[in-house]
Amino acid sequence: MRDNLTNLKYTNELQQKYSNLTRSVNEEFINIHPIQRGGILTPEAYKALIAYADGYSLCDNCLKGRIDKIENPPVIEFLKDSASYFNIENIMPTGAARKAKQIVMKILSKKYPKRKTVVVDSLAHYTTYLAIETNDLRVREVPHEGYPEFQLNSERFREIINYVIKQESEPPLLVVLTHVDYKYGNYNDPNPIGEICQEFDIPFLLNAAYSGGILPIDCKNAHIDFLACSGHKSMAASGPIGLLGFKEEYYEDVMVHSKIEGNITNKSFHNKICTFMGCPPVYGAPLVTLMASFPTIVKRTQEKYVSEESKKVNYVIKNIQKIKDLKVLGVLPKIHPLTNVETECFQKVAETHPRRGFFLREEFKERGIIGMLPGISKEIKFNTFNLTWDQVQYFTQVFMDIAKKYQLL
Repeated sequence: MRDNLTNLKYTNELQQKYSNLTRSVNEEFINIHPIQRGGILTPEAYKALIAYADGYSLCDNCLKGRIDKIENPPVIEFLKDSASYFNIENIMPTGAARKAKQIVMKILSKKYPKRKTVVVDSLAHYTTYLAIETNDLRVREVPHEGYPEFQLNSERFREIINYVIKQESEPPLLVVLTHVDYKYGNYNDPNPIGEICQEFDIPFLLNAAYSGGILPIDCKNAHIDFLACSGHKSMAASGPIGLLGFKEEYYEDVMVHSKIEGNITNKSFHNKICTFMGCPPVYGAPLVTLMASFPTIVKRTQEKYVSEESKKVNYVIKNIQKIKDLKVLGVLPKIHPLTNVETECFQKVAETHPRRGFFLREEFKERGIIGMLPGISKEIKFNTFNLTWDQVQYFTQVFMDIAKKYQLL
């Protein structure tokens, strides 16, 4: 055990290490980080964050032992409203979109024990694969059409489904479509995939981690059985938080009440939902910031706002394509503003630059732009979502100015 002197020294060391945690992000910078733009809090969420920052703060007025039954703040109303917004019967909060996917595969594995394969698009996020692996399932990928667009063809899903049925004498357990992928920001229309899944009677999950809160989603219209969203990636919430949407026919499979009883104490927890370990772990800041941002989410996913965000990113792309040896990857024109740019031009500069691949990030930061990954010059990603037009134009000009500095125009 530590003596008092050692404890004092140790405490001082810890205080120096952890008491002044800060970010370089402030109003002086424009943040174009590809996975942060959609999660930046609204003013209402910042206000709620201060009030509910303490652990378990959401539970001040929990009368029924369930987070989804809390009336003050109006969690129960928020879940109803968000279900209506996505046009699906039920919504429950989760630790993240990845947890929502893991839950869906777990409950379907119990429901259809003979089905062992999950069909995914080949641009799926790594957490889709981990959700499959942690449920002891197999994966079968639907190939994309290749460089430079990496586009998905919906009919390839039909081909892969038929292949699985032929090989295993059982249909796939689930089909997962990445609505907008993390790598190229490609938008994938869920409607034709939903129709194919209906045809084969296979559950359909839309991974909307990068799109829910940025693009409109109509689950009923697209025949979506399950929806996975990310509050901290795309819905202006403090993380981690996700949403799991599910159709009414799966309600009993998802909302499994506890039946266990203690053999000595006879303790029982019949009100608790096993799927979420009683309650999903979003007891304070995550859920309340998502709720506070929800009116803005509804507003910004209306067509005129979505169209404006598309115009902004395509304005940037139109201009930077003038740079020599630069290629924008993915399907163009863009619908979602997450963008991947192949920058052979900057890679050549990095080969002889004293700062190597770090030079590019530093050039942007000197001009007030942050969010570029450090040490990378061959391929960069950015996201213009929710920037003002002045900020978009400035970012574009900075991009061009750096190119001019290194004689790339």
